[in-house]
Amino acid sequence: MPLSRLLYVSRCAMRQTGPERDAVVRELADRSAVRNAGSGLTGSLLHVGDHFVQVLEGPIGAIERTFEAICCDFRHDEVKLIDLVPVRERIFSQWSMALLGGGTSTALKLRDDLEEVHFLVGINAREAVSQMRRLLDHGAVEAEPV
Repeated sequence: MPLSRLLYVSRCAMRQTGPERDAVVRELADRSAVRNAGSGLTGSLLHVGDHFVQVLEGPIGAIERTFEAICCDFRHDEVKLIDLVPVRERIFSQWSMALLGGGTSTALKLRDDLEEVHFLVGINAREAVSQMRRLLDHGAVEAEPV
């Protein structure tokens, strides 16, 4: 089955702040992991400051349906598709949805790394995705396989 990879950024439109927002983002990632597993999708969600950076991998039809739902989700604003490419293999095959920077304390400790990914999105999509994977590989953030 052919695979594709989608990368997008959005502004977090949630009103909550601090630990309350962290909990809502964690719940969003957990629910996404369940839906993604049922759709054959894998990926990673990075949350830093007021922004999301997300990678989705899998069959193009499932990616398109999921991205359409994200575009209609009130928790996201200013959704921008950065990259949609065919791929030979998954980079995030262990995660239905890994969450990077989901907590305030994690985001503070890794602010430079997380902001670098957000910056790279506008310059080099492939490198941004690779950096997200490196953060997971080096255990710099807590993300459990789902």
